Amino acid sequence: MTRYMTERSPNLDPTANNSPTKKLRTVMLIDDSEVDRAVYRRYLQTDAEYQYTFVEAETGEEALELYAQCQPDIILLDYLLPDFDGLEWLVQWQRQYKNFCSLIVLTGQGDENIAVQFIKNGAADYFVKDRITPEKLKLAIGKEIALKKLQLEKQDLFAKLISRNEKLERSNRLYQAEIAQRDKLSKIIANVPVVIYAKYVDATSKQPGKLWLVNQEFQQIFKIAEAEAIGKTDRELFPPHIADDFAANDRLLIASKQPITTEEEVYHADGTLHTYLSFKFPLFSEGEITSIVGMATDITPEKQAQTELLQSETRFRQTFEQAAVGIAHVAPDGKWLRVNQKLCQIVGYTKEELLSITFQDITHPEDLHTDLEYVRQILAGAISTYSMEKRYIRKDEAYIWINLTVSLVSDSNDEPDYFIAVIEDISDRKALEASLQKSWQRLSNLHQIDKAILAAVKPQAIAETVIKDIQNLLTCQRASIVTFDWERETSTILATQGVKDDVLNNGLQVSLDIWQGIIDRLENEDKQGYITAHLSQLPKSSEMAIALENTKLDCFFAFPLNSQDNLLGILKLWFEEPETITTEELTMLEEISSQLAIALEQARLYKQTQNYALELEAKVAQRTAQIEEINQELKAFTYTISHDLKAPLRAIQGFASALQEDYGDNLDDLGQEYAARLISSAWQMTQLIEDLLAYSRLCRIEIQLKSVDLEVIVHRAIEQLQLEIERTQANIILVEPLSSMIGNKTILLQIVSNLLSNAIKFVPPKVQPQIRIGTEIIMDSAETKIRLWVEDNGIGIDREHQKRIFQVFERLHGNEAYPGTGIGLAIVKKSMERLGGRFGVESNPGKGSRFWIEGRQR
Repeated sequence: MTRYMTERSPNLDPTANNSPTKKLRTVMLIDDSEVDRAVYRRYLQTDAEYQYTFVEAETGEEALELYAQCQPDIILLDYLLPDFDGLEWLVQWQRQYKNFCSLIVLTGQGDENIAVQFIKNGAADYFVKDRITPEKLKLAIGKEIALKKLQLEKQDLFAKLISRNEKLERSNRLYQAEIAQRDKLSKIIANVPVVIYAKYVDATSKQPGKLWLVNQEFQQIFKIAEAEAIGKTDRELFPPHIADDFAANDRLLIASKQPITTEEEVYHADGTLHTYLSFKFPLFSEGEITSIVGMATDITPEKQAQTELLQSETRFRQTFEQAAVGIAHVAPDGKWLRVNQKLCQIVGYTKEELLSITFQDITHPEDLHTDLEYVRQILAGAISTYSMEKRYIRKDEAYIWINLTVSLVSDSNDEPDYFIAVIEDISDRKALEASLQKSWQRLSNLHQIDKAILAAVKPQAIAETVIKDIQNLLTCQRASIVTFDWERETSTILATQGVKDDVLNNGLQVSLDIWQGIIDRLENEDKQGYITAHLSQLPKSSEMAIALENTKLDCFFAFPLNSQDNLLGILKLWFEEPETITTEELTMLEEISSQLAIALEQARLYKQTQNYALELEAKVAQRTAQIEEINQELKAFTYTISHDLKAPLRAIQGFASALQEDYGDNLDDLGQEYAARLISSAWQMTQLIEDLLAYSRLCRIEIQLKSVDLEVIVHRAIEQLQLEIERTQANIILVEPLSSMIGNKTILLQIVSNLLSNAIKFVPPKVQPQIRIGTEIIMDSAETKIRLWVEDNGIGIDREHQKRIFQVFERLHGNEAYPGTGIGLAIVKKSMERLGGRFGVESNPGKGSRFWIEGRQR
């Protein structure tokens, strides 16, 4: 991909009359990453002084072809290209072209070794991509182009100045020719982009005198008009110390009568100090110097670049000497050329001692062949670098593991010059790897034992599994696992394997006293985690000595089986050669003992849990039978209420109504009131029974939940209460549409009916009920809820009573003022609890109430 692009800074308007013409630069971008090229273009677009033309190539081959066509001012080269690495391309480019521009290398990762190779091969600079800033990139490009330009200008300038001097000498002899030449020279001087000035030399004192020529560059830099400068001396225009420096250089020229090139410092009009490369030459008349002409170029950026380069070289030296790893330069034949202090510390030699030997002398014989094979490949060009882990032989003859990374540096003729070697001491890592390997093996063994323990349930099976696995890991004469029963003061040998297994049979119970000596030692020497003992050192009359008299057992290790603060038993292992047991093996046995104790405790808890489970199942069965009996009694009670209590109430209500109809004329006003009270009380009692039955059914019935259209439910409730609505002339407004809710049609109808009935009933006397019914969506953190609300203009409820009203038989007003059973809102509460929803009320006395229920949308 080839791309020519001219970029302008977006901050400058090229059409504006007051905008200065930007200088042109051509930059070749050699990078296979479009993103990186875009970054470089963006960085350089911010340059207010220069306009850039970009020539882009994605491969090295393409870049080599383009170079002759575009002749860029500078090249930005990516270290890794699809077909070349940066060093290969740089060498090929230098071979192919004789006249080449400056080149800066850009890479994705910093490597001082690679940077050194590039610099040695002619690269101007080296940057890590993620550390580049726009200012750094512009500064680096400006510095390198300026240096290149300065070199060319100096060559050209010297030629021009010599030619001009010859012309001026001829002009002194030919006045007319001099006038013509001065006119031409004035035009050149006025427009040349360097500072040009000329001053008289006093014929008597031979000292520099007043200025008689200053060009436009001089006037612009020092912000002084030509008329103000002409006729002034340096001391009148510049600070004394600056004028003194100028005068000293002028006197050298006057004394030698030869041109001189020197560096001079001067302050610009803005107060900044700049460094100029000044070329001064004399003008003669009849063999005497009459004037001094100076031409000066601002080299401040170049001086700053030199300073930065010097600092970079200093940092490199410091990095080499103070690096945390060994660094060395090694000749192709293996001789150490340069070593840092860290390498000397690693191998134990002084610098002088190392420089007198080769790397072959201190390489372990088993690693030398591999190392030399890598050296052969890198010298043959098969590889560019290599890394390996190997051993050095220190001066004290100890072996030390190191990680070696080697790359080759070639000379200007592309011949091997020396190797750069980075040596890292990895002895600690190697020791850690060996330790980790042992730990991994131990953990693997423990894991296998854990799996086997977990597969077993009974203590004896667990013990047999552990002993079998221990015998596979270690060579022991005998292994036994014994558990203690402290309450019964007995011990049980769960499992034994080894020489003469019939000495102590598995499952054998013996007195706890036989182990008392071991128990005492374990309690007193618990810091070690185990104890050792010899059978030959026990009294011959001891029970253990008698029991094992005919065996060849002597030394054993006893490991406690502890669970929290309880000693559950011991793991006992007999060894013929106990001194061969390693620390790692003892640590592993301690861990096995801990796992075994946990497994035995779990087995005990498992058995205890099984017993608890059996007891719990019996209690649950008994409780279930009791609940079933209570439910049967409740059903019988409900049946009694439904049939036996309703019949007398119907009779009372019927006879009272008949009394009013048949004998009403014979009853006085008091008799009529008694009859009416009988009918009302019977009706109220019947309603109370119906509400109690409904409340009771809510506690027992099985509820099927599904999506219910609340609009249908509300309309059906209104139909059921139509007579009451007409009697009270209640105004009911539905805020449609009404959403759907997960619930049960019958239960939701009963809820809405109760809420609507209360809204109609509980209003002040002679007040028309105003009722609004609607739904809203409530966003919960887990799911979406639907809230149905019934809002009225009733008497309202104090905040302190708003929870009471949902309890059974809770009434805030007398039956005479607002008749009812006091169960309606309790039914609402119980219904929403069974539906898994919520309910509530928002109310203030005298301002009405807003009752609501809330359930899942889906």
